[in-house]
Amino acid sequence: MAAPDAHRDKRAKAGPVLYPMDEPLLRKCDALMKNLAKKSQAVHFLRPVDWKKMGLVDYPKLIKHPMDIGTVSERLGKNHYARLEDFANETRLIWKNAFIFNAPDSLYFKAAKSLSDAFEKAMEKMEAEAEAVSALQVDTMERCNILLADIQANPLAEWFLDPVDHVALGLTDYTQVITQPMDLSTIGRKLQRAQYLSPEDFAHDTRLVFQNAITYNSAQSMFGVVAGILASSFDRRYTLITQAAAIDPGRPMPDRPGWPTFAQKKKLYDLCTKLSLADLNQMVQMVQKGCQAAVQQCGHKEVEVDVDELDMDTFNKVLGFVGGKTSSKVKADQ
Repeated sequence: MAAPDAHRDKRAKAGPVLYPMDEPLLRKCDALMKNLAKKSQAVHFLRPVDWKKMGLVDYPKLIKHPMDIGTVSERLGKNHYARLEDFANETRLIWKNAFIFNAPDSLYFKAAKSLSDAFEKAMEKMEAEAEAVSALQVDTMERCNILLADIQANPLAEWFLDPVDHVALGLTDYTQVITQPMDLSTIGRKLQRAQYLSPEDFAHDTRLVFQNAITYNSAQSMFGVVAGILASSFDRRYTLITQAAAIDPGRPMPDRPGWPTFAQKKKLYDLCTKLSLADLNQMVQMVQKGCQAAVQQCGHKEVEVDVDELDMDTFNKVLGFVGGKTSSKVKADQ
């Protein structure tokens, strides 16, 4: 069921660019790479891995996109990166490759984790500084869209883009351990369909992706380490969004005379989250009979109710039905 759209009138037209790589930011990135290169752990990542010389015959099979500190620094000098995030993601590829090829208790894995921590700490400072001078003015939920796109582009996010195919992977206990599966593509679809009532709902689902990985694999595993890095990166970017929203929180779409108000639609949406699957199906059938325009086909067998398109008569009937079902459930639980 699609949430009432509080932001439909303020969404950015297309392709807003956050943190473009201007000259001051370029100098900061260059200084960051020079500082990383000076660290003792960086000795393993300064140049491309000479896998032939080292006899690492499996390296090109496992590592499809080699990267190193020297190459990133060289590309900075050639103005290769359009955005801060482009630079960051190519640098993160260095650590990802080390995580994939080496065991968590190995020297190389630990060195990559140490450098990743130092890099992300520096990124936190640069993002805050870039945010302070940013002229970008877009709706808060559009900022969530930008953040999700950046997380999906992060090379470390490779394992979290789609639902975990626990059957194909032979993870027979996955559904017993993970009761609320979540992935980044599902979050993207929910954003597109305006199913999040607030940025907090979006953040909850995104954090769930990484927490599930840590819960199932342990924080010390490769997947757990990567999930922890992504979670921290997400949280600091999300903090910038909430800070910007506090300055300019935006306004809901104006209520239309003769149509349900935003507060009424939010009440219906909140009640629907408490319905059983059978009751939800019955509600959808009710909407299909009374207001076909509010029903959208989202797949071969999946439909969605857009509460913003419900006329007042159908809305009142649905609200009465949902209110009765949830009241009965509360009494039964007591």
